[in-house]
Order: sequence, then C-alpha cells, then structure tokens
Amino acid sequence: MVAHLTMILLIYFLAAVAVQAMHQRHLSRPEPEGYEQILLIPSNQEQRIEGVVRALCRELFYRGKSFTLTVVADRMESETVRIIEKLMRKQGLEPSYLAAVPPDMERPKLNGDRTFRLIDLREPEH
Repeated sequence: MVAHLTMILLIYFLAAVAVQAMHQRHLSRPEPEGYEQILLIPSNQEQRIEGVVRALCRELFYRGKSFTLTVVADRMESETVRIIEKLMRKQGLEPSYLAAVPPDMERPKLNGDRTFRLIDLREPEH
C-alpha cells in the first residue's frame, strides 16, 4: 500500500515538473507581433488547398499570432473557396473576399516592409 501511494506521489511530482518546464518554455518564446494579414490566391487548387490552410493555421497558432485571411477569387462558387470557408469556420474565423488582387499588393515593396503575407497558388505562366 505504501508503495502504491509513493508511486502516485511520484507521478504527481513528475507531472508538476513537466507542466513547469512547458510553462518556462512558453515564457521564453519571443512575444508575438500581434496579428498577420494573409492574402491567399487559391486558383482552383482543390487537391492541395486544405493542406495549405491547415499548415498556415498551425504555423500561426504555434507562433502565437492571430490572423485575418483575405481570399482573392473571381468565382466565389468554386470548390476551393468552399473548402477554405469550411476550414476557417472550424477555426472560428470568417474569411473576407476580393475579386482581384489590388495592384499595390501584387508587387512587394522595395524596403520589404509588408503588412501582409501574399500566398499565391496560381500556376506560373510560361
């Protein structure tokens, strides 16, 4: 009986040490820089869009950032847009939409100081 109680105390002690270590690791991470604006151009990528959106959400979650997603799609009824909507609603977020990429967002700024991240999944034109 004493051995069982000792084992239970040891388990609780190890769990407390693990929680403390995780908390210290969390505190040692750099502070998040607020939120990030994502501009996504899906261009009929039904096969890979789910993986792209999940990876994006996972990356920003681990970095401790919140984000807004703007989808650039000329056809709002496409399957790609439906997949994005479904995934974003699971995250509790609502994407916004644009019919075309604004010209000032298409080209990167010279000093590299963007306030958004452009993810372009269109096929390269040859």
